[in-house]
Amino acid sequence: MNLLIVDDEIFAIQGILDSVDWEKLNFDRILTANSYAQAINIFMEDKIDIMLSDIEMPYGSGIELVEWVRSHYPETECIFLTCHAEFNFAKQAITLKCLDYVLKPVRPEKLLEVLKNAITTVNDKRKDKEYKQYGELYVKNTFGPSETELDKIDETLEKVKNYVLANISEPLTVESIARYVYLNPDYLTRVFKKKYGQTLIEYITEQRMFLAKELLMRNKMPINMIAERVGYSNCSYFTKVFKEYHGKTPSEFQREYIK
Repeated sequence: MNLLIVDDEIFAIQGILDSVDWEKLNFDRILTANSYAQAINIFMEDKIDIMLSDIEMPYGSGIELVEWVRSHYPETECIFLTCHAEFNFAKQAITLKCLDYVLKPVRPEKLLEVLKNAITTVNDKRKDKEYKQYGELYVKNTFGPSETELDKIDETLEKVKNYVLANISEPLTVESIARYVYLNPDYLTRVFKKKYGQTLIEYITEQRMFLAKELLMRNKMPINMIAERVGYSNCSYFTKVFKEYHGKTPSEFQREYIK
């Protein structure tokens, strides 16, 4: 289970890290962010089960951050940590279905209790979800998927393809895409391969190589910039993949096309 602590004050985060007896909570990872944008980047890379966030931050408040989390990762339990006991903030916390609203400064024992409660809530919801999945699996194995379910799967896979194309320059992974469409990564891999005859990773590579080829033909952008444009931060690795895919390096391809 992972915890994300978000606060624009680095010393506030360090104070939390130093004061709580983390051995009593058994988190797998404790991540930190100093801004709205940094927190979103972490969500795109890691599964966050519980988020403890300050409210007032520059360049994106805690309220806006929780609204984004509710929209993209509704299973994440959110807790506000703020020094302002304003009714409007508390009302927004309730509206956003936050698990708790804690005032600074908070005693370590109180924060420990709040986090224990959050862990229990996450575990209880996981058990309920597992029971529901077992029931759905039993029904599917007994009666097979309905036509409506098949249509929903097709819609989800189209959503996956559109997401890949819209974020082709980002560090895409099966796990991050699966979280986006609320599917198990293994299940997503399986249904994608069955539908399109290729794995999701193969599809991502195919689209990146197609875009790279187009960019090499249409402009004189440096190879390292093209690599970044199609999602490869390492130019050498991009060159290796391009050569495996097209039979020649990007530079060789570009020179031959210009000729």
